Amino acid sequence: MTVLNNIYRRYAYRRTLYTLRNLPERTRMDCDIAGHENEIARRAVYGA
Repeated sequence: MTVLNNIYRRYAYRRTLYTLRNLPERTRMDCDIAGHENEIARRAVYGA
């Protein structure tokens, strides 16, 4: 991977993490993601 690609992915990870953390608590509980935001953001950007 290129340096630029790494920068884009890191930005996408942080943006995704921010979005997940700012969902209402009830929504995160209903979707069963409360407490797993880091892992979900990482999987969404970097893959399994």
